[in-house]
Amino acid sequence: MSGINLKRNIAFTTSSQVITMFASFIANWYLARFLGPELRGQYVYLFTINSVVWLLMDLGVSQSLMYSLQRDKADPKALYSMSLVFFALSLLVSIIVFQVFGQKILGGNSYPGLVIFALSVYIALFQLHTRQKVMSIGMNRIKDYSLLHILPSLLFMLFILPLFWVFPAAFRMQSSYLLYVVLMLAITIIFHFRITRHIKFRFHWDLPLVKRTYSLGFKAFLSEYMTIMMIRTDVLLIKHLGGFADLGIYMLAINFVDIITVASNMIGVVILNKFAALNDDTASLAILRKIFVLMIVFNLVCIIGMAVLGRFVINFMYTGEYIGAYTAFMYLIPAIFGLTLGSLFNTFLWSKGFPIFTIIAPAISAVTKLIAGLFLIPRYGYLGAAMSSSIVYPAWFAMLMIWYFYSHPQQKISSLIVRKDDIRDMGTMLQAVIGRFRGAT
Repeated sequence: MSGINLKRNIAFTTSSQVITMFASFIANWYLARFLGPELRGQYVYLFTINSVVWLLMDLGVSQSLMYSLQRDKADPKALYSMSLVFFALSLLVSIIVFQVFGQKILGGNSYPGLVIFALSVYIALFQLHTRQKVMSIGMNRIKDYSLLHILPSLLFMLFILPLFWVFPAAFRMQSSYLLYVVLMLAITIIFHFRITRHIKFRFHWDLPLVKRTYSLGFKAFLSEYMTIMMIRTDVLLIKHLGGFADLGIYMLAINFVDIITVASNMIGVVILNKFAALNDDTASLAILRKIFVLMIVFNLVCIIGMAVLGRFVINFMYTGEYIGAYTAFMYLIPAIFGLTLGSLFNTFLWSKGFPIFTIIAPAISAVTKLIAGLFLIPRYGYLGAAMSSSIVYPAWFAMLMIWYFYSHPQQKISSLIVRKDDIRDMGTMLQAVIGRFRGAT
């Protein structure tokens, strides 16, 4: 779709992201304050397990769907038929695996059987939900994509605030998770009917397309999975070397980082769609340079705000039990720049057909982070995890940059140096974002 309006799409998704971040912040604050570090650590660990396991079920297809729609002009009916078939298979496999090995995977008897069952359903459900989002933006249905992104956090916030106190006192953490899974199920079903109505869906099994999609997706899977392992290795290590209380404190710092990095992820999805249709490295780098300017300014504003107000906000909103999250966030500042800019540059490389180095670089980084974490976490606790992230993420970004410009000598790194017109264009885009946000509210 060469008619993709990049500025409009970024403005629309960014404004919707503001709503999502606000809803997620309120819900996370509420649960953190009233669950405490230990139970909150158990709660967020369920989502960490999901982030690691669902990619194994997906095998990268969620990333290749957009590529198939834009480059190959694949039939959306066939792609959605494939998604439904593999959702059913993933659901079956997930339920069986977690019923047999759930307690071992989760590391003990901290979770009742109903929560483990809900986790197994959520993993397959999250996979289908993600594919719905990717297909929506691949078909340039930016409003549906934004709604799919907004609704889980927004509805959860609206429901958890009053219902939390209705849940049995000893079962509030588990009930909160079950509520989130139920809401995700409802949203996915509603958008299933929206998508099928839009594409005039009839089941169509296209075996060559399935093979092509999974072949392309497997490279995306390896790249994305290595990236997830790079990002979540410290979380898994803290749980095993420390405990749920340390994990709860560290994950609060990570939540603040996520609020920043999720903006780069949202922009990344939009520019992947644009780059896949554009297929021009020089033009793509010019766009990427402008996005870098926006991301750097956004990072600086958030970091300065956190440095000035963070200690007070954490102590006032989350209680003194979480004050260590402020120090952890300060240690994570280099990691923020490495992760946001690295994610955007990695997206640019993905649009070139998921080159093998996008697998190698995060794999090296994941191993490096594992080694650094094993050395630093026993000595410095969750601050050691933050240190390892601030070493590894900038190194990952540097590796991607070095590889690309070395293997593409016709492109110059100077093409990413900021210019005056970039500042002007970003001002125009920021005005569009503010205007869209005002319209949304």
